[in-house]
Amino acid sequence: MTYGQPSPSTPTLVATRLYLALCAFLSIGCANLPPPAAPPPHPAPLSGLDYRVGYDPAAKRLAVELCFHGQPPERLVYGSKSAVPFLREPLLIEPPLGRARPVRVEANHLQLGAAAADSCVRYGVDVQRALDVDALMLAYPGERSLLLGSELFLWRPPLRSLELQSRLRFELPAGVRVSAPWALSPAQDGSYVLDERAFAFTGHVVLGELEALSIPAPGTQLRATIMPGFSDHARAQIAAWLERSAAIASLPGGVFPVPDAQVIVVPTSLSSFPIHFGHTGRSGGASIVLFVPTDVEQVRLQDDWIAIHEFSHLWHPFIRREDAWLSEGLATYLQEVLRVRAGLLPAELAWQRLYEGAELGRDSARTLQEETRRMPFEHNYQRVYWAGAAIALMLDVELRQRSQGAVSLPQLLARLRSDARLFSRAVSAEELLRELDRLSGLPLCEALAARHVHGTLPDLDGLYQQLGIRVQAGAEHVSAPLTWVRDAIMEKPTAAGG
Repeated sequence: MTYGQPSPSTPTLVATRLYLALCAFLSIGCANLPPPAAPPPHPAPLSGLDYRVGYDPAAKRLAVELCFHGQPPERLVYGSKSAVPFLREPLLIEPPLGRARPVRVEANHLQLGAAAADSCVRYGVDVQRALDVDALMLAYPGERSLLLGSELFLWRPPLRSLELQSRLRFELPAGVRVSAPWALSPAQDGSYVLDERAFAFTGHVVLGELEALSIPAPGTQLRATIMPGFSDHARAQIAAWLERSAAIASLPGGVFPVPDAQVIVVPTSLSSFPIHFGHTGRSGGASIVLFVPTDVEQVRLQDDWIAIHEFSHLWHPFIRREDAWLSEGLATYLQEVLRVRAGLLPAELAWQRLYEGAELGRDSARTLQEETRRMPFEHNYQRVYWAGAAIALMLDVELRQRSQGAVSLPQLLARLRSDARLFSRAVSAEELLRELDRLSGLPLCEALAARHVHGTLPDLDGLYQQLGIRVQAGAEHVSAPLTWVRDAIMEKPTAAGG
């Protein structure tokens, strides 16, 4: 028997065989008897998803049709619970007659039930409502354009095989263009290919009057979209800033950390801050949003660290949110070290910033794990970020010392890129640290981090004495046992990184 295929029941087979035997015994012809009923065909398993997304600029509304190849799932789930309030009028369209029936929304899921094979689901997304309630990272208004999070409209099956073939096509009115994080289909039909990362991670889509830019980066070209609202002069400065930031973030491995990246620059109100905010998504490959004031000037961009911070996130896999101390700590550490190596920041100032950042947690009675869990509610971001950066510094020092300079933390992060499986899902801090230990051959990262994650927050006083750094004297450098490590961390890397 082939598993997964229905078979006639045993009583049916027995009855049929007895009846045929009786016919033969009585010499009754049975040739005209109908054969036993064939079992109903087993529906083909779900093999593909086809999304069509239309946009009405006047109503600020999306119209989505999702068609299934094979047997639909019994329900659809969201990528973010925040997207649920903006779902409108879901309908199930079943073949062959195309009859439509409403879909129930229960427990924040679309309950399809036992739908026929090759059915479709149609639903609307109220973008205007998302804008009205200020659903940041799901919908953000621009001038003649709009920034959307893919989680706002990309409802999906709860379980998906790696072999699932998924595509998405935008059907837009004249004059509306799109910037999306996914790769275009090789079929050149205007559709995008959605692999598992499209459903596992956040992505960003821009709709409106757009002009795409290609920004050179070591080993690749960034797909940049500078949304309308900037002057031509500001656009030129932003393009130069992106190119410089990408080059700096590429120092650990000599090339940009991913082969393809979408970068979106969103105009914001006038501000004394060069950059308001940044966010990194990983839907498809890399999807980075940077919020920049419209009056930005080159002199202020020169001191920016946010773009380098966001680009640095691409050296590591997505780390689950409860372990954000590690993901943000790594990027915060790299933003300081790489700017020194590129000549944008004095080494003394970087050492001072790392020390003062760690001092933010000196009076905390909580562990770093507890501080991280409270971050969404208490907004203690700096305490968590800089504590994570202090641990990253400790890891880098220990790796260099134990390997006599042969291994560094930036080198290990660059080597992570060789394992694509790590970047296709969320990983825990323990899993990533264990992988760094495996790559280095030095079992120290997981144990060192655990002492501070589950104990008191890191204190850099003892480490700075060994490195020969006197913070009270403006991060003055003096002779000490690990001065060679101190100097190696901030020096310009070789072609192979460091």
